[in-house]
Amino acid sequence: MRLSTLLGPDLRQTLEQEPEALRDALDEFHEEDIAEIAEDLPLDDVVALMRALPDELAATVLERIPDERRADILEKLKPEEAATILVEMEPDDRADVVQTLELDLQKTLLEVLDQVDPEVAEETRELAAYPEHTAGGIMTTGFVGLAPDTKVWQAIEEVRRLSREEEVENVYYVYVLAFGDKLQGVVSLRDLILADPGQTLADVMTENVVRVHDMDEQEEVARTIAKYDFQALPVVDQQGVMLGVITVDDVVDVVIEEATEDAQRMGAVTPIEDTYFGTGFLAYWRSRVTWLVVLFLGGFLTANVMEGFADELQRAIVLAMFIPLIISTGGNAGSQSATLVIRALAVEEVRPADWLKVASRELAVGLCLGLVVGVLGFGRAFFTAEGPGVPLALVVAISIVSVVTVGSLLGSLLPLVIQRVGLDPAVSSTPFIASLSDVVGLLIYLSIARALLHLP
Repeated sequence: MRLSTLLGPDLRQTLEQEPEALRDALDEFHEEDIAEIAEDLPLDDVVALMRALPDELAATVLERIPDERRADILEKLKPEEAATILVEMEPDDRADVVQTLELDLQKTLLEVLDQVDPEVAEETRELAAYPEHTAGGIMTTGFVGLAPDTKVWQAIEEVRRLSREEEVENVYYVYVLAFGDKLQGVVSLRDLILADPGQTLADVMTENVVRVHDMDEQEEVARTIAKYDFQALPVVDQQGVMLGVITVDDVVDVVIEEATEDAQRMGAVTPIEDTYFGTGFLAYWRSRVTWLVVLFLGGFLTANVMEGFADELQRAIVLAMFIPLIISTGGNAGSQSATLVIRALAVEEVRPADWLKVASRELAVGLCLGLVVGVLGFGRAFFTAEGPGVPLALVVAISIVSVVTVGSLLGSLLPLVIQRVGLDPAVSSTPFIASLSDVVGLLIYLSIARALLHLP
């Protein structure tokens, strides 16, 4: 049961009568739980709740509320109230919030932020200007950057000061900057604590710093952090000047977002940006109708193939009985291959240049899989009461081996081709590959039947 169901009536009454008591009571709750309550309350009550909470707590709660609901809350709050809450957010979260607002509300809030804290306003404009799915779009500007001649004891004191003043979100590393804030080295917090206090950062730093550029795709950032097992990753511009850091918690959000998009594309659904229930009916309909129509039109090819072999089907009606079995087996084999290859592409285990290795592997595996299933198909067709015995069984068995092999090849190579032309391989969704395998499988099956059964 959601917390709002339990606390809603009492919360509303307390908001009206004792807002100070409510503030003290909610101090014991996690921000995520308060955001859950806020999602289900009437909008006016949520606005009253935001006003009752301390600005810092209101900021963390607001970050966790869905975009559309958050925009409604900020519109209801006075611009000055909204600005004081935004100031308390981390730079990257504040930029994310501003990016989701309509342009008029963005402009109003940034103008008020100029009056409340000009430095925060300028920082927000810079971060919000980055495209949404780039390293610059998810980085935070809160990091510890010091000169190479800084003593270790001085660096530790600076880390303490910045943490106390909450000028940095998380401190995992101290970055060594020189020559116009260019990234020169990095020192982990552990190495900093264990170092001799009299040494300089230049003495203890690691010079070969793994970094990303501000316009790199967020997927590349996630892969880099996962590859090197970092807690944070520095972001630089084309000249090597350090701009910010991306922490591992931001990457978790990226991984979830990208995995969700890929899963939706593989199900032949245009990715939706909101939650299942938070997506409007029209947007939800649009996300599904395009691919459904494309796949439906693709099904016309299956009908055309059957129409082309209508005479054969009339003379040996028993062939029709095995059509669903054969084409579904080919589609399933293709979907299996596509799933494995798309995942391998996502984690960079496979590249488009490896197409020949992939094809040879899938050819061998497809043949072996086809032989196993083909034996089962032979037995089923051989004992069919209406069929011509061995000839029909051979047609079914050979067709299954061929269809599984071809389906495996299609499912593995199509994602490679799609990535080669610069698109997301997840668009080669399993329904699309299954539909393509249906057409090819039906053509193979009926062609083999015509040849082996000597149908006129």
